[in-house]
Amino acid sequence: MKQDKFGGYVAMGVTAFLVIAAAILLFFGIYHFDKIRAIFNTLAYILRPIFYGLVLAFLLLPIHRQVYGILISGASRAGGKITHRVGSVLNFLAVVISLAFFLLVIYILLAMVFPQLYLSVVGLVEAFPGYITSIQVWITDFFENNPELQQAILPYYDSLAVSVQQWLNTDLLPNLESANSTIDWLRQEVLPQLTGVVTSVSAGVIALLLLLKDILISLIVSVYVLVMKDTFSAQSKKIVYSVFPTRVADFMVEEVRSIYRILSGFINGKLVDSLIIGIIALICCNFLRFPYPMLLAVIIGVTNVIPFFGPFIGAIPCALLILLVSPLQCLYFVIFIFILQQFDGNILGPKILGDSTGLASFWVLFSILLFGGLFGFAGMVLGVPVFAMFYSAVSRLVKYSLKKRALPLETKDYMGQTGPLAKPREDQ
Repeated sequence: MKQDKFGGYVAMGVTAFLVIAAAILLFFGIYHFDKIRAIFNTLAYILRPIFYGLVLAFLLLPIHRQVYGILISGASRAGGKITHRVGSVLNFLAVVISLAFFLLVIYILLAMVFPQLYLSVVGLVEAFPGYITSIQVWITDFFENNPELQQAILPYYDSLAVSVQQWLNTDLLPNLESANSTIDWLRQEVLPQLTGVVTSVSAGVIALLLLLKDILISLIVSVYVLVMKDTFSAQSKKIVYSVFPTRVADFMVEEVRSIYRILSGFINGKLVDSLIIGIIALICCNFLRFPYPMLLAVIIGVTNVIPFFGPFIGAIPCALLILLVSPLQCLYFVIFIFILQQFDGNILGPKILGDSTGLASFWVLFSILLFGGLFGFAGMVLGVPVFAMFYSAVSRLVKYSLKKRALPLETKDYMGQTGPLAKPREDQ
């Protein structure tokens, strides 16, 4: 009896304690937000090979499933019994084949792209002094035809020229007049700069070694994830069903499956779409004799991963490069990009992606601007599928609630002036 008598007070006390503790934690989190963010940044830096491995396993999962299905069907046709041990061996073999196929594709792409890209960059660097000379000639001609601007800008140019001349006369030349002054100047001015260069090179080598280490660890992590994906999935569902009611757990599991379908369909489809667009751009740039065709195709293909804004983001630096060579070709390039974007947006993109996200154009634009502003390039790429996940979850919750209340589920039923939706009570 005493337990029943004081049970309600105990529950109220525990609830009050939890509310106060949550308020204190919220205040602490807001007040020390920079420290908490630094802790999360440190954890993200430490665990980045794990994240890379998860992303790689996510990209390899469709290939792995196809290869595993082929191996299972081949073993079944051969008359072998598919036991758990045989299935594990075939699963690991499918992982190895998938990873080897992925590395082979990356190697082929790099072997095809890097030499041409290197030649394009070298050609651009070699031609850059000529571009600078052309720009100087254009500026000189422009100022000759506009004397007012020439009078306004020439004082700044003269001031800059005087400053450079003073530096040459007061700093550089005196230090070179005698051997002692030259040695002192080299020791005090030049050697510290060379030390900085050596330090930068060493830091670059260390960063490259760390990157190779992260890539190796991510490959190992992706193998483990692909081999044990069914076990991880079963363990996750086991935890969900042990914590939440069965109906809520069913909803969460179904939402996770929907999230995977949206994310995998969008990312894999967008990668294939961008690869095709890059190949089309390379062929057309060579056919139309645009300068640096491989460099232009790589920029167009990479930026095309960004939905909606991608083609325009890639077109701006490409157009500026072509403008340095020929303004007329720059105009042709802009027209070509517009036609290519229309082809991708209206024909190729819908054919490959379909309705993988289920978002209207407004929400696509909204998600790109929001996540791009928060997380930069990664946010612009992943903003659409991530927002589509939230949109799908909210839509399911809204439909579930409406269905529970026996209300219409379609949006068109709520357009315009609607009548009373509540059913009249039977006692009225």
